[in-house]
Amino acid sequence: MRPRGVRWIRNRTLEPEVNMAERRLNFLERFAGEKQLNSVDFMKIWSHYDMDGSGYLERKELDKFLVDLLCHRFGQNPSAEFVEEFRTTVLEKIDRNKDGKVELGEFAHLLPIEDNFMKKFPTRKSLSRKQFNDIFLHYDPDGNGFIEGKELLALIRDIMSRTQQTVTLQDVEDYRFAVLRVFDKNTDGRLSRRELGLLLSIDE
Repeated sequence: MRPRGVRWIRNRTLEPEVNMAERRLNFLERFAGEKQLNSVDFMKIWSHYDMDGSGYLERKELDKFLVDLLCHRFGQNPSAEFVEEFRTTVLEKIDRNKDGKVELGEFAHLLPIEDNFMKKFPTRKSLSRKQFNDIFLHYDPDGNGFIEGKELLALIRDIMSRTQQTVTLQDVEDYRFAVLRVFDKNTDGRLSRRELGLLLSIDE
C-alpha cells in the first residue's frame, strides 16, 4: 500500500527517533500488500484512528495516523517536528472547512482507495443475480455470510457516495440505523443475503 499523501514530502528527509528493532506495531502494516484499499479495509483504518468515534480525526488521532503512515512508507519514526510540519501540509491540502480536523471524506484523500464498487452497477432495481452476488461477496470479505460491522459501514458509505459528493461518518451512521431498522428482520445488527436483497430490491 503506497500512501497518497507521502508524495508531498518525497524530497524531504525523515529524522529517525528509534531504530528498526524498537519500532512499535503499526496498524497500517496489516495492509502492506495492497496497492489499493477496498472500502471495508478503509473503514477499518478509519475506525482504528478515530479512537473516540467522534467522526473526526483530531490532533492526537491525526498525528498517530501520520506517524504510522510515515513509518510504513520510510521504515523509520519521524521526529515530532517533522510530524507537525507534515500535519500542517496535510491540513492545507485536505481540510476543506479549515476546522483543523479530518472528516471521513477528507481522510479518503490520504490513502489509495479503489473506485467506489457500487458505481459499477446500474440502478438497484435492474441488478442481475450475478451483480447482486458480486456485491455481497465484495462486502463480506471474511465469507461468514453476513455484512456486519465495518463491512456494513463500507457498503453504506459506497451507496451514499454514488449520489453525494461529501459523506460524513454521521451520515453513514444515520443511514446504517435506518437500514437496520427497516431491513434487519431478526434484529441481529447485520445483513444476511436475504436482507441485503431487500435493501437492494432484489428477490433472494
